[in-house]
Amino acid sequence: MFCHGCGVAEWVVFCYCFRGEFCDVRDKGSRVAMRQPVPEEINQVHQAGSTLHDGELHFRRLLEKLPAGAYTCDPEGLITYFNQHAVRLWGRAPKLNDPVDRFCGSFKLFAVDGSPIAHNQCWMALALESNEGYNKREIVIERPGGERLSALAHANPIHDESGNLIGAVNVLVDITERKRAEEELRMVREAERSRIARDLHDGVLQDLAAVVQGLEAARMEQKTRFEGYDTDLHREIDTLRQAASKLRRAVYDLRSEKPPPFLQAIESLVEVNLQRAPECEVKLEVQDDFPHEIPDETGRELLRIVQEALTNARCHSEARNVRIGLEVEGADSLVVEVADDGLGFNPASADSGVGIEGMRERVSLLGGDMAIRSEIGKRTLVRVRVPCP
Repeated sequence: MFCHGCGVAEWVVFCYCFRGEFCDVRDKGSRVAMRQPVPEEINQVHQAGSTLHDGELHFRRLLEKLPAGAYTCDPEGLITYFNQHAVRLWGRAPKLNDPVDRFCGSFKLFAVDGSPIAHNQCWMALALESNEGYNKREIVIERPGGERLSALAHANPIHDESGNLIGAVNVLVDITERKRAEEELRMVREAERSRIARDLHDGVLQDLAAVVQGLEAARMEQKTRFEGYDTDLHREIDTLRQAASKLRRAVYDLRSEKPPPFLQAIESLVEVNLQRAPECEVKLEVQDDFPHEIPDETGRELLRIVQEALTNARCHSEARNVRIGLEVEGADSLVVEVADDGLGFNPASADSGVGIEGMRERVSLLGGDMAIRSEIGKRTLVRVRVPCP
């Protein structure tokens, strides 16, 4: 209220001109009654708010230029902004600040294995809940029409200058075409693997079988003519048979589109050894918390190690009993043990003779270690420890 010299009071309007340092005081007729400096604290608040607004606009312009979907949420998960790439990815435009579209604007979300993900469990929701970033997390987005796209989510919290959580941003990179290209490449590779396996089986393996048969006939003839002397030829035949056996395993691996779970593969390996040597009992002991499945590389190398240890026990140690132990050690290690009651050997002098060097190389590739305890005339224990994949 402004008081004239005559004592009449009139209401006035304060109009601050924030581009300068003064404000005008106007009467009801919008006439300037006086001009006075703007209080410093008011000017500072205005400048801070203007800076914050300008920063937010600049941030949104940057998101708009991204060649990927991007959107922001407030601390409660309400969507406050999204760019057009996000709309194309979602197949819809969600409502801003609407509780119906909290955390994500997609119609539906799924994990890579096909299991559904509730919006309050998506990476944006987790980033807001935990105040931590989640980057390069693959998800599957379903549009309203049913089409599904693959994307990498990069959800990260946003803080003010005091470190307080004020929201989060999620950048969605569409990798659908890349996934399709990878699938097509996988199919080409599988076709090529099948062709190579077929050529090996129908060509090289058949030739090896014919050579073995011919040598067997020659050995029998030699044994008859030279009164049982066939040692050298017998060794050559065994070598060819072992080579054919390894080649068959390679053909099997080439034809297998997807390897079986690790435990299933070990059980199959035990069954094969029981069939080859019924007189040798093989016992499998698995700790309750040992994983049923192990990623391809680790599982494949561990399987080959167990296979080599079983072959050594069956063919070289004359063992009657073999125990395979699978267990978890601590929180980050897998342990595989193969123990037999055979003749034993000197590990220091047998590295190249029974494939131990190859076993050590496989363990080394997995970042683990291997210990062998054996003596001539006593049992053998092979213990392998590798990091949990």
